[in-house]
Amino acid sequence: MSNEGRKNKPVSFNITDEHDLALLKHAEQINPLTEKPRNFSKYVKRLIEEDMKRGPESEIRIDKNEPVLHEDETYSIETKEAMNSFI
Repeated sequence: MSNEGRKNKPVSFNITDEHDLALLKHAEQINPLTEKPRNFSKYVKRLIEEDMKRGPESEIRIDKNEPVLHEDETYSIETKEAMNSFI
């Protein structure tokens, strides 16, 4: 297959990082219907498409070191203190 008219975007996974390794293993799962490895490129494109369908207002920030909080969520001081004790 020619790469003419195509743009490749490599994805790097740090295999010494527990979180990155879990992401990689999930992305490389075997499709139970075909018994073949998941098509990584198609999988990533589908995830991007689903993100686009949610729209720009629902942007989700994922940082493994911080909890994911939605702007409309409000917590009492007690709840915030309790949540911080787990971090």
